[in-house]
Amino acid sequence: MLFRIIGYTGTAGVLRLAVGLVSQKVIAVFLGASGLAILANLRSLIEVLGTFSSVGAQNGIISQTASSESKASVRALLNTTITLFLGASLLIGVLVFWQHEWLAFTLQIDLKYGALVQAVAFTIPFMGMMILLEAVLSGKKAFKYVSKVQLFTASVTAILMVILLFYYGLLGALIALLYRPIIGFVFYLYHYKKATLPVSFFAGFKFDLSRFKDLLPYIFMSLLAVGLVHIVEIYLRGLIASRIDLQSAGLWTAMNTISSNYFVFVSAVFSLYVLPRYSEKTSSFHLLQEVKSILKTLLPIVSVAMILVYLFRAPITTLLYSIDFTSITTLFKWQLTADWVRVIFLVFGYYLVAKKRLIDYIIVELFSFSTLIGLSLYWIDTFGIEGIVMANAVRYLGCLVLVVLLLRKKLVN
Repeated sequence: MLFRIIGYTGTAGVLRLAVGLVSQKVIAVFLGASGLAILANLRSLIEVLGTFSSVGAQNGIISQTASSESKASVRALLNTTITLFLGASLLIGVLVFWQHEWLAFTLQIDLKYGALVQAVAFTIPFMGMMILLEAVLSGKKAFKYVSKVQLFTASVTAILMVILLFYYGLLGALIALLYRPIIGFVFYLYHYKKATLPVSFFAGFKFDLSRFKDLLPYIFMSLLAVGLVHIVEIYLRGLIASRIDLQSAGLWTAMNTISSNYFVFVSAVFSLYVLPRYSEKTSSFHLLQEVKSILKTLLPIVSVAMILVYLFRAPITTLLYSIDFTSITTLFKWQLTADWVRVIFLVFGYYLVAKKRLIDYIIVELFSFSTLIGLSLYWIDTFGIEGIVMANAVRYLGCLVLVVLLLRKKLVN
C-alpha cells in the first residue's frame, strides 16, 4: 500500500509541479518578488481561514474515518462535521467582512483591494467543505481520487491565474486564489460520488455531541499547528520586510514555495497512509517496527530526490522564477536539511496526532515555533534571510529529539 501511494501520488505530484512551473514563472516575471510576497500573504490567510472554518478537524476526520467500521458511525461523523463547519464558516465570514481593512493592512495588500479581502468571506464555506471531503477520502485510503482532485484543482487554478494575471495584473492573481476553494470543492464532491463510499455526503444537519468530543483533541491540535504555521509565516515575512526589505521577503517566500512543491509528495504519504495506519485498531501494531518500516521505504526515495534538487538548484530556481531569484540558491542546503529531518520527525510525530496525545503535541508545537521565532530574531541581522532558513533546520532537529524522548516508553515496549 505504501509503495502504491508513493508511486501514484508521486506521479500526480510531478504533473502538479509541471503545471505550477507555468504559473510560478508568470508570477515571477510579471509581479516580481514583492508581488510574490503579497500573493503568499493572501494564500496564507485563505489557508488559515480554511483551517478555522473546518475547526481544525481534518486529521481527526481522517483518523475517525479510518477506524470507523460501521456506516452509522461515518454518517454521524459527516452530519456533525458539516453542521460544525458551516456554523464556523458563518461566524468567520462575518469577522472577515467586518475587519477587511485591518486584514488588508496586515497582509500588505493595497487598501484599494479591500473589497477583494471582503470577498474572501464568501469562499470560506467552500474551504471547509473541501477539507472535509479530502479528509474522508484520505481516511478511506482513496488516494487515487485525492491525487486526481489535487492535480485538477492545481491545473485549473494555474490556468485561471495566468489568464487573469495577464489581463488584470496583481488583482487578477488575487482573484484566482479566491476561486481555488470553490474549484476544489466541486472536484472533490464529484469524485466523492465516484468513490462509491457507504454513505452520501449530505443527509441533513444533525449534531452528535459524542462525535464532537472525539474530534476535540484533533481540533485543538490542528488549530494550534496550522493556525500558528501561517501566522508565524506572515510574521516572519513582515519581519524580513521591516529588517531588510519586501524584496527579500519575496525571496524567502520563493524558497518556501519550492520546498512546498517537492514536499507535497511526502505530505500525501502522511495523510493517506501514516495517519490512517496509526489510527487502525489492531493488536499487532508496534510503533518502533512501524516507524522502521516506513522510514526504510520512504527515506531512500526522499534522500535521492533531495540530492537531485540540490544538484539542480540553480536551473530549478531559474525555471520556476527568473534570474533575479538566483540568490536563493544559497538557501537550499539549509532548507533541504530542514525538510529531510522533518520527514523523520513527522513519522514519529503523527503518532501523537493519531493517539490524541494532546499534552505532548502542545509541548512539541510550542517548542517548534518558539525555536523558529527566537533563532530567526537572533540570526536575521547577522545572516539575513539565510538565518531564518537556518533556524528552520535547527527547529526540526530539536523537534525530532524531543518527540523521540516523549515516545521513548512506547518505542521500547
